Amino acid sequence: MADESATDGHRVAVVLASAGRPALLGETIADLARQTRAHTLVVSVPDRASLPEHGTPPGVQVVFDRGLTAQRNAGLAAVPDADFVFFFDDDAVVREDYLEHGVRFFVRHPEVVGITGRVLLDGAAGDEIPRPEAEAALSESGRTPARRRWAPSRELYGCNFAYRPADAGGERFDERLPLYSWLEDHDFARRLLRRGRLAKVEDCVIVHRGVKSGGRVAHTRLGYSQMMNPLYLHHKGSFPAWLAFREIVPRCGKNLVLAVAGPDAGWRRERLKGNAAALLDAMRGRFTPERMLEF
Repeated sequence: MADESATDGHRVAVVLASAGRPALLGETIADLARQTRAHTLVVSVPDRASLPEHGTPPGVQVVFDRGLTAQRNAGLAAVPDADFVFFFDDDAVVREDYLEHGVRFFVRHPEVVGITGRVLLDGAAGDEIPRPEAEAALSESGRTPARRRWAPSRELYGCNFAYRPADAGGERFDERLPLYSWLEDHDFARRLLRRGRLAKVEDCVIVHRGVKSGGRVAHTRLGYSQMMNPLYLHHKGSFPAWLAFREIVPRCGKNLVLAVAGPDAGWRRERLKGNAAALLDAMRGRFTPERMLEF
């Protein structure tokens, strides 16, 4: 990937965090190599086993840390002079002009500190999106001329977003949210809102495949995070009470109802156990998202 300073003076970086999915990571690295906008790519992984079998292309920087927030921070540390930094999940299929449109939007809107794009299909909201379906959807969307449409936002969707570090006041991802770091994107967005505006940009297009990790879900850990992370974020001041309430009630309420009986009752009880442990901790004044690692 070429150094962006060689073109229009704007240094563009992409941080790609992944863990334990080397084949998927390799696909995403190959996708990003086809971007129409030159950039520096930083791949952040916990270990070498997470890298693609045949390594990474020349020019790709590799850094090591564990846990999504820590990995993203390690990626940021590798590109301290970047004017714009983009983040993608390792199962995002990115249209080849995403960076080009994103940088153009930032330049035209200096009051905007962070952007997120348009997700055509989202496997995280249902069934996993097959790769051919993702490619077909992106190809079809590329036939439509650029819309130059955008809307104010209060969120940055974690599978695809970008920000302007110079205007972010040194904000970094909260490493007290360990492992999959649920709600880290909402937390980061809320803190960026104190620095400027956020926007959803329609010409920045992706498909989020929603590829499952394939490993066993640690339901008690997840249940702890479902309750504790919103409470912790409210306690530290990045979430208003209504937003913490909105994140907690549907998930924990569903665990409570479905733990009574039915085919999912067993693992719902495990999540409920985590919910209860987090609530007890919070009632004692212990706002400790990292305690999920004890389960």
